[in-house]
Amino acid sequence: MAGKSRSHTERLARILDNLGEHIRNGPGDELLETAREEGRDPAEVNARIKGLLRSVFKSYQQKTLADAKQGYQRELASIFEGHFHLPKTADGRRNWFQAVLIQAPQLQPAFTLQNRELSDLSDEDIEAHLKKLAQLGVLNAIRLPEEE
Repeated sequence: MAGKSRSHTERLARILDNLGEHIRNGPGDELLETAREEGRDPAEVNARIKGLLRSVFKSYQQKTLADAKQGYQRELASIFEGHFHLPKTADGRRNWFQAVLIQAPQLQPAFTLQNRELSDLSDEDIEAHLKKLAQLGVLNAIRLPEEE
């Protein structure tokens, strides 16, 4: 089966090579005249092919971006689906977050760069950050206050 698909691939490659060679060697005026005789507008065909090539090229360029977005979404879903035992109250979660920053002060710039003041963090932000820290194993290394 592999030999068969290779022979089809080789055959297609030869056809494309021969077609490309014919187009390269054929006089431009002759090709334009042939297209017109077949009822095609060369300018329209040219515009359509350029549009198709641009579209394919743009999709190729954005594939990496799309893959990164999918990875980010998967990671985000993983974080939010994680089953971490966090305090039930917003004050309790804020106390945990502050305990992390006190015991691991090297982490504070990561949160203050994104948010001018730590007091500006919403309860949802605090919870999301705690889940990320838990997933990274940071909460395991921190002595956390008792839940309220």
